[in-house]
Amino acid sequence: MRNARIGSNKRATIAKKVHIRCSACRHRDTSIFCDLAGTHLNTIDEQRDVHTFDRGQTIFYEGNPAFAIYCVFSGLVKLFKTSKRGERRIIRLLGPGEIMGYRALVANEQYAATAEAVEATTVCIISKDTILLLLREAPAVALRLLAKMAHELRTSEEQMLDVAYTSVRQRIAQTLLFLMRKTRAGGKDVASLEVPLLRKEIADMIGTTPETLSRTLRQFSQAGILKVTRSNICVQKLSRLQSLASESIGPT
Repeated sequence: MRNARIGSNKRATIAKKVHIRCSACRHRDTSIFCDLAGTHLNTIDEQRDVHTFDRGQTIFYEGNPAFAIYCVFSGLVKLFKTSKRGERRIIRLLGPGEIMGYRALVANEQYAATAEAVEATTVCIISKDTILLLLREAPAVALRLLAKMAHELRTSEEQMLDVAYTSVRQRIAQTLLFLMRKTRAGGKDVASLEVPLLRKEIADMIGTTPETLSRTLRQFSQAGILKVTRSNICVQKLSRLQSLASESIGPT
């Protein structure tokens, strides 16, 4: 797919093209393509494109025909849907080793959300023709793709239950831990988390208001769990945050 249109049909997105070999990819062992070898692996190497997107650049648009799937090699991507009033809501964050666009491609539908780079992000773009060929000729890829779909469906169901049955405080703690994993922040009991999202975006992910989010973060800060600045959250008591994320208390 040498001349794939990046962000097709709407404003053009200029992305830097780079080269990564599938056989040497550090995410290969956990990808849906981990069982491929020989001719099939060479097919991906020859047919896919690799591009780096700067922060804020669009990778693909909601409503555009699904002409490829995208494998995140490095960086962070947000998938968001836009309402009729123009309001955005993040539905997923994807980090290295994750793929996007495959459900729309397999179903021969349009992309259900817009993908945007949250930070400098490198993605491998594999065309629809290549994916359909592999699904026909490499059953292991099809099985792994089905397993991924099932896992994401279960995750979505669990998230809906979380909104109904967990407290805002617990969901905020869970989301901070989730962002730490996605942005690769960590430490024994202290971690510095650069927050790449707006407070409203985080609040929307949690299912609360920006005001409630800010108030809860202040409470965490007063308890010595966090130290919050404009663009950074320093987790000072990681074990305490983990306890808050798993505690069972009534909704707020």
